[in-house]
Amino acid sequence: MATKKDRKATERVRAMQAQQATAERRRRTLIVGTVVVAVIAAVVGIGIAVQSSRTGPTSGKAPAGVTSDNGVLRDGKTAPVQVVVYEDFQCPTCKAFEEAVGPTLAKDVSDGRIQLEYRTVAFLDRASTTNYSSRALATAACALDSGGPAVFTALHDLLFASQPAEGSAGLTDGQLADLAAKAGASKQAVVNCQRAGTYDGWVARVTDDASKAGITGTPTYFVDGKQVTFSNSEDPKVTLTTLIDAAAAQQ
Repeated sequence: MATKKDRKATERVRAMQAQQATAERRRRTLIVGTVVVAVIAAVVGIGIAVQSSRTGPTSGKAPAGVTSDNGVLRDGKTAPVQVVVYEDFQCPTCKAFEEAVGPTLAKDVSDGRIQLEYRTVAFLDRASTTNYSSRALATAACALDSGGPAVFTALHDLLFASQPAEGSAGLTDGQLADLAAKAGASKQAVVNCQRAGTYDGWVARVTDDASKAGITGTPTYFVDGKQVTFSNSEDPKVTLTTLIDAAAAQQ
C-alpha cells in the first residue's frame, strides 16, 4: 500500500509530466504556425544551436569508476536486469522521479534485482546563473574519483535532496564540496579537483555524447536497453516495477 509520502511524490511527478506535456503542445503549435514562413531560418537556426552545443572543451579524462558508457553503477553493484537513467542535477522532474521511484530502485539494487546506472548530464546550465548543472556534475566526478561509486551514490542522493531553484545561482563550489565530504569523499581532494577543473572537459563530453545518442530530455529511463514511456495516469513506480519484473522473467 502506498504511503502518504509515496502518494505526494507520485502527484509531483504527474504534475510535472502534465506541465511538460502542455509545454510540448505549445512548442508544437508554435512550430506549425511559423514553419511555413520561416523554414529556412528555422533550419539555419537549429544548425547553429546544435553546432554551438558541440563546441568548447569536450575532451578530458574520465574519473575512475565510470562505466564504458560514462555512467556510474549505484554502489558499484551489478545484476542481470539493467536499468539506466539519464539525469541532470538541476532538473526538477528528475528530483520528483527520484522521490517517487528512487527508494524502490535503491532497494532493488540492494536486493540484487537490478543494476542501476546513472548517466548524469549537464543539459540545464541555462537554468541557473552559474552553470550549476556542470559544476554539480564536475563535483560528483571529483567525489567519484576520490571515494568510488558508493560515495558517488550518496552524493547523488544529497544533490537531489539539496537541489536549488531554477534560475538561482545554485550551491557554491564550497557548498558542493561540503556535500561531497558528507557523502564520504575527501573534501580537500574535491576542492583541489574543482579548482583545477579536472573533469570540466569530461562533463562537456558526456553531455554532448548523450545529445548525439538521442537523449533530448531528463529524466530518461531504460530497462534492458528499452526506453521507458511513462503515462500521466499511472504511478511511475508501478510502470518501472512492471518492466523490471518482465525483464527479470526473461533472464
